[in-house]
Amino acid sequence: MKKLIIPIVLSAVVMSSCQFFENIFKKKTVVDTLAVWEAKQDSIKRVEMQKAKLIEEARLAKEKAIQDSLRRLQENKFHVIIGSFKVPTNADGYQQAVASLGFNNPRIVESKNGFRMVSVAAFDTYGKAFTEIKRINQGREEPIELWVFEAQF
Repeated sequence: MKKLIIPIVLSAVVMSSCQFFENIFKKKTVVDTLAVWEAKQDSIKRVEMQKAKLIEEARLAKEKAIQDSLRRLQENKFHVIIGSFKVPTNADGYQQAVASLGFNNPRIVESKNGFRMVSVAAFDTYGKAFTEIKRINQGREEPIELWVFEAQF
């Protein structure tokens, strides 16, 4: 047992030296500092290009949102309403009934107070919407109850 312990301790002491492991396992390499610097600069350029791309995408998204807002403001916001409902299924059913009466493409307009209104036409000015109400009821003995709703965007 003594014969075995002494070589083990001796080899442990010799192998624990940093120089021993460095000489055995580490290969000598030559580092090209210029290549390392160029690789670092290339990485920095790629990161800067990605950052610039993200900034540009954010700017374009913001610009598109502004354009969409302006377009919505210019859309027809005065609706000729034929019915208003709190229960959504009632509004859907009435929309189909209005379509069968001959109105072209009636649509549902949501209001801020939770009502769903059935619109038979939409215009960019109040005057045009009111003129449409007169046109619809012209010559009728029993006029249809219609009113103008100004949509808020």
